[in-house]
Amino acid sequence: MLNNLESGAMKKIFTTVSSALSVWVLVMMALLPLACDRWVDTSLNVDPNNPADVPINLLLPAVEGSLAWYYGSDPSRFASLFTQHHSGVDRQHQSYYENYALLEGDVDNYWTSLYVSVLNNAKILIDKAEAQQSPHYAGVARILMAYAAGNLTDAFGDIPLSDALQGAKNTSPRYDSQQQVYQAINQLLDRAIADLDAQSVLSPGSDDYFYGGDRSKWKKAAYVLKARYAMHLTKRDAAAASSAALAVIANGFASNSDDLVLRFGSSPTNANPLFSFVQDRNDIRIAPFFAGLLNQLQDPRRPMIGAKPQGPNDSIPANDDLGAFYASINSPVVLLSYAEQKFIEAEARLRTGDLSGAKTAYQDAIRASMQWFGVADADIQAYLSNPAVVPAGDVTLEQIMTQKYIALYTQFETWTDWRRTNFPQLTPMTGNRIPRRFPLPQSERLFNGANIPQGSTSADWKFQPVWWDQ
Repeated sequence: MLNNLESGAMKKIFTTVSSALSVWVLVMMALLPLACDRWVDTSLNVDPNNPADVPINLLLPAVEGSLAWYYGSDPSRFASLFTQHHSGVDRQHQSYYENYALLEGDVDNYWTSLYVSVLNNAKILIDKAEAQQSPHYAGVARILMAYAAGNLTDAFGDIPLSDALQGAKNTSPRYDSQQQVYQAINQLLDRAIADLDAQSVLSPGSDDYFYGGDRSKWKKAAYVLKARYAMHLTKRDAAAASSAALAVIANGFASNSDDLVLRFGSSPTNANPLFSFVQDRNDIRIAPFFAGLLNQLQDPRRPMIGAKPQGPNDSIPANDDLGAFYASINSPVVLLSYAEQKFIEAEARLRTGDLSGAKTAYQDAIRASMQWFGVADADIQAYLSNPAVVPAGDVTLEQIMTQKYIALYTQFETWTDWRRTNFPQLTPMTGNRIPRRFPLPQSERLFNGANIPQGSTSADWKFQPVWWDQ
């Protein structure tokens, strides 16, 4: 379901985000030894627009909106520079792109926002839902928590999780290894599936901006996420990873209509994050590598990806402006898609020796992506008839990952795929290395320095592989 968040709904998101954050602040304040509490009547001057308690039907859209916004902002944009989907042409983004000069202060907002606005509020939502015997809300919250934790660990490696989300009770949480985080993610998803099947006093409905309360779609999303995280482990054990992915994919998405995607509104207060960035900064473009790949394959998605092409046969110039499909005010932020699921299936079948099944899933994945972009059927068929796209013989891992790289344009997942497969083959913009993780946030070094991973303050840290990349 593609949900358009128009102005009233989006204002509700940011109002409820503020309200939910106030809960966190109030909890922290309650734990401080404020002497003034002894003589000030705390019932006075209560702000009705800043409640001390937020019901679960307001917390849910706050968590969903925050996840879509922050995922579609810094992490995906930084990753797009490393994977050469985008080029940086001015200011900081030029240095991120040309010199990989992403620094610890550049990732602080992303780290803090996912912890406070998504993980912390998802934990509050789970606790409230369980207290109200409403596991359907808890199940959705666990999926959102798994997604946010997965994005953070894939960006940084080891992260605080099991010891985190305690507010003022623990402001210096220890770090879990990435292997432990992955185990926790799978446990969250398994529990979420069980929650969604349970009896529930309250259930999400119109307050669910992703699926409108459709629990069957949420369950599918949980299974596809399990497949995604299984395939992230191909460097650790390719056979086991592929078998695990195939075991759950049958329960996943059936079409593009199942995609986990959020469309933003049509006013400046609820605009798509990439659109907002371009309006404010306008210092990223379509990278020459990506433009050249699309032109070489005569890809009919070019008019949607770039600004200059007017038709499916028009080329994208290097450093073209971003196209309207993903950079308009009400463009979608895609978190998980049917096309991605089919590419996962294609890779898993290839790795387990099912070459015929791999080729079929590969073509289905390309077709799903083309349909998502709105490409005409005749142009889809012409693309699939190109032997450089679909060979006469068996499909290769490079072809699968290259087409997935195109289909998942703007998405953080392409950086993860490149790190574990080395496809598409990228030439570093400088030196002989491309970053394999984000630098650890400055706030962690300053305020949780006793727990940060050894070596994480080194300038070389962002070139060191995370656990699943080893």
